[in-house]
Amino acid sequence: MQEWDFVTGDRGLRLRVCGWGQAQAGRLPVVLLHGYLEQGAAWDAVAQQLPGQVLAPDHRGHGRSAWVGAGGAYHFYDYVADLDALVRNLGGIVDLVGHSMGGTIAALFAGARPDAVRRLVLIEGLGPPDSSALATEHLRGFLDGVAAPASHTPFADVAAAAARLRLWNASLTEATALGLAQRGTTPTDDGRVVWSWDPLHRVRSAKPFAWEQLQQLLSRITAPTLVVDGERGQYSREDLANRYLALPNARRVLLPGGHLLHHDAPQALAACLTEHLS
Repeated sequence: MQEWDFVTGDRGLRLRVCGWGQAQAGRLPVVLLHGYLEQGAAWDAVAQQLPGQVLAPDHRGHGRSAWVGAGGAYHFYDYVADLDALVRNLGGIVDLVGHSMGGTIAALFAGARPDAVRRLVLIEGLGPPDSSALATEHLRGFLDGVAAPASHTPFADVAAAAARLRLWNASLTEATALGLAQRGTTPTDDGRVVWSWDPLHRVRSAKPFAWEQLQQLLSRITAPTLVVDGERGQYSREDLANRYLALPNARRVLLPGGHLLHHDAPQALAACLTEHLS
């Protein structure tokens, strides 16, 4: 895996991008978008199995990408704007894959910029439960969070951070968890480590998720779309299971595993991606 920085524009942020493989004639770059509080390197086991050039940015405020800074906030459409800048830098058209939050980002982008996405894959990534009726609670939570920003609790060392990752996801091997923890933490002045993602992500979104808005954008997607869900994942729930039907040209695949399929079933997931993107 290689890494480099990409700046999204004159007034943009510095994003760290992970990369695998090489550009090939006649093959578009594949862009992989990670989920909430993960990092581009979380795709490593999948990305190594994909042909051609594969890129996975750390979203703003995640991994080794820049934080928004004092007075800033993480509004969801800013992630989409970052992706828009990256795709333009890559030539204007890509194959796009997103997991969880990254899947929702990918879907929004593919609906707004249908000509920029040749093939689309959404992995456990068609948005959280609708919370449009909770607008007051969301705004109040946002205001409270900004008024009293959270901070990270330090770990004794990288091994302790890796153990926490494995507590969250038992599918991670010790070696994988250690690698992600090494990349996803920063040292403190007293020799301990803290997560590198911005604790401002813990602040509740000011805007609730509205399924109707995403549904409208899904209907504008022209790319053939593969929806991949886990048999024990978020979209096994009855109230979410049929969301993929809003896509004009989609098929759905269920894989053994839970929400984190790129960790639970990387080989099966890579095989699905390779078949769909080819």
